[in-house]
Amino acid sequence: MNPESTTKFSAVVTICLGVLAIVLPYLFGTVAVMLLAAVMLASGIVALLYVNAARKNGIRASFFGPGAQVFAGIVLLIWPGLALWLVALVLGGGLILSGISGLLALSRSQVVNPSTIKKVEYWLIIGLGVLLIVMGAAGSALLIGTVLGVALISIGLQQWRLAISRQADVAGGSLWG
Repeated sequence: MNPESTTKFSAVVTICLGVLAIVLPYLFGTVAVMLLAAVMLASGIVALLYVNAARKNGIRASFFGPGAQVFAGIVLLIWPGLALWLVALVLGGGLILSGISGLLALSRSQVVNPSTIKKVEYWLIIGLGVLLIVMGAAGSALLIGTVLGVALISIGLQQWRLAISRQADVAGGSLWG
């Protein structure tokens, strides 16, 4: 199998995963949280081993940070929806605060007639923040799935273009072939 075919196959798989992430966002959001939890757990265990070895050599080190990381990893593995809900709360709250601060800045500015489009933009930001909080875990999973899906589709299309340009270079007798 030549490299161009492998790249094209990889591109198709990546694009299909991107479409699936957009179609099944809660599944992909949950899987993303569980992967993060597994990394946190593994990292915490390694840090605990390091702290234990450091203490055996007389170096003062705390078990608190690595222990908290292991605990958080276990909790997120058991309840991935909790992390999705927290993401919705933090992002939604951030959007609401951003919209409010934009409206306040607009009202306190020296501009006599601020743009209606700017006002609508800030109110939409506030509305999106409220919607994200109301939707909770499903809202953040939708956001994560959509962003991940668009990114995967973009990567797949770039891979496809790379394979096509590589084929053209090889066919044309390029120096790179």
